[in-house]
Amino acid sequence: MAETGKQTILLLTLVHPDFLPPVYATAQVLRDIGYKIHILTFDSFVPAHLGLGGGIELESVGKHHGISTPKRIALRRKFTARAKQLAGENPLAIITFCPFSFLCGLKVKGSAPLIYSALEVADFMLPIFLKSPLSNYNNLRALKNMHRADVVTTPSVQRSAWLAGRCHLDFVPYTVLNTAYLPPHNDGPHVGAGLAPALRNMDDTNYDVFKSLIPGSFLDKKIILYTGAVNDHLCVMELVKAFDTVADEASALVITGIKDNEYCNSIKDYAAKCKSSSRIQLLPYVTRAEMLSLQANADIGVCLAKEYDNNVESKMMAPNKVGEYLAKGLYLLGVKNEYLTPIKWKGLASLADTTAPADIATALGEALHSVQGDNYKQAIRNFVEEYFCMQQQLKPVINYIEAIKQA
Repeated sequence: MAETGKQTILLLTLVHPDFLPPVYATAQVLRDIGYKIHILTFDSFVPAHLGLGGGIELESVGKHHGISTPKRIALRRKFTARAKQLAGENPLAIITFCPFSFLCGLKVKGSAPLIYSALEVADFMLPIFLKSPLSNYNNLRALKNMHRADVVTTPSVQRSAWLAGRCHLDFVPYTVLNTAYLPPHNDGPHVGAGLAPALRNMDDTNYDVFKSLIPGSFLDKKIILYTGAVNDHLCVMELVKAFDTVADEASALVITGIKDNEYCNSIKDYAAKCKSSSRIQLLPYVTRAEMLSLQANADIGVCLAKEYDNNVESKMMAPNKVGEYLAKGLYLLGVKNEYLTPIKWKGLASLADTTAPADIATALGEALHSVQGDNYKQAIRNFVEEYFCMQQQLKPVINYIEAIKQA
């Protein structure tokens, strides 16, 4: 695991980083400041090679999804055994990203400091215990052992406060917002002559992939992009209806994550029959590289998750896609909430008053007006570079690791 002249940091995650992007961003930032990174995980749902640059090793112990509970338990034991081997090679620190990997880290860490980046709101609730007993049990154990972590972070101020209270901690976890890695010398999301040669080639590739995913008629339009899971909670049907209401011939809507289920089929039916059908592209789950190519060439990124008065978790949102969209220079379309409101104040987002299609349509019209011309891109770029990127957000973890190194 170790590389001559470099100290290793071990990252553990049950969910593959393709679906937990802050893991990748954390790895890339720490790699850039001189550490060798080893990520231990399980298989991705849509496996495909993703170029992360050198200095990062990604290792999977097998397929964790779509298997029986006994096989899943056996695979988790295999993960723990491999993590113990890697921890025995004396990494400088271990960073974990979910309850399972945190508990695994506690078992294997030895003398290495353990950092828990709590990217999920992982609570224990007895009424739903039988629906997912393994996960709920791990959630409970993680909550009970939270005080044993050397550093704890969460992706929102609300979650940090909640976790401190829920676990009766005598400290408040650091807040490390769900932001993306900003490549060195990044000169914007679209192909351009001002890019350094390596980045220009990377963006050319992104553009070729982008062109392969969408109809040719979309290439001269403003692209409204939704990436992620597709369900009622995330208001994808409302987005399609709002787009049809706006009826802007100069725009096109691209949605990924479409599956063969009742909700997605209802979206397909509506999209096929509506007056804007020729400007709507519905895609299945795409690879991480394909998703990044879509983000790199879109104009507006959509995040319309609902909040519920009787659901605390819904009021502590910290969507990965917000950081990714902004890093790619996308203007945001969302619903009013605590996480997105500061971005609206910066003039980088349009937020609907509610999740009703009419309100989303109003916000979408405002967003389309805001992305005429390129002036907004510089404002987004400045906001990302100065604050909303993992290089800035990860500083509490970097400072802690650097202090260990100096000790």
